Amino acid sequence: DALMRTAGRIRSLVFTEIKHHETALLSGSEYRPGCWPPSTDLAGGVTQLQQTVDLAVDAIRKRLPDKDEEGAETGESTWLIRPRSFLILGQLDQLRGGAGVHAAKYQSFELYRRNLYEPEIITFDELLARAEWHVELAELES
Repeated sequence: DALMRTAGRIRSLVFTEIKHHETALLSGSEYRPGCWPPSTDLAGGVTQLQQTVDLAVDAIRKRLPDKDEEGAETGESTWLIRPRSFLILGQLDQLRGGAGVHAAKYQSFELYRRNLYEPEIITFDELLARAEWHVELAELES
């Protein structure tokens, strides 16, 4: 859904797949007692993003040279060495029960996403919290 590049002195490509904020994080039923598998959309989004990154690395190789309006290289490049990737979907509220956290669901989700090397999985509420934190920090510095 999004192909971005970092804004540092050396730029790198970053791939992002954005699903819906109501996309299910986990399957609707346990696989085994206490074991909640990832939803089809979560597992499919991971695979889709991994394939997209792999195809891009094969096609572009290590760097993508920047070019001016006439097509000449500018001397700057965007690098594509093990590019970062992010899958944004769902909300952590899906992992809550009647009065609090549904421990087995939360643990199943966290173990799944923390054991993936790539992409990084972020929920919409986590993304919003990060954005709010950055805005608060920027306001304190100004």
